[in-house]
Amino acid sequence: MRKIPKELMGASSIPIILSILQDDDTYGYEIMKRLKELSGGRIVWKEGSLYPVLKKMESLKYIKSYWNVKQFDRPRKYYKVLAQGNVALEESKEDWALMQNILEGLWTAQTSSI
Repeated sequence: MRKIPKELMGASSIPIILSILQDDDTYGYEIMKRLKELSGGRIVWKEGSLYPVLKKMESLKYIKSYWNVKQFDRPRKYYKVLAQGNVALEESKEDWALMQNILEGLWTAQTSSI
């Protein structure tokens, strides 16, 4: 199975994380697990890749972290989307939709000219 280029992962990591957090507050391991599920196992984030992005997102005020301690479980650092994160996600959706339309238009034109 071919690896996804790191440039594509870098460009898409913030909207992916924001989209995952839209469903519910969650912690790092669950974010990594969800992405692996969504990609059918083709994308596997490691902690060394995920946590710097989460830290950057927190400094941009897209997300906020907090500790959650559940009975009989170890403390986990959860992340939640803030208002600025919602704005950034909507802008990212528009940007990605534009790029997708451009690529589809180019690829459709190339296929029809063959």
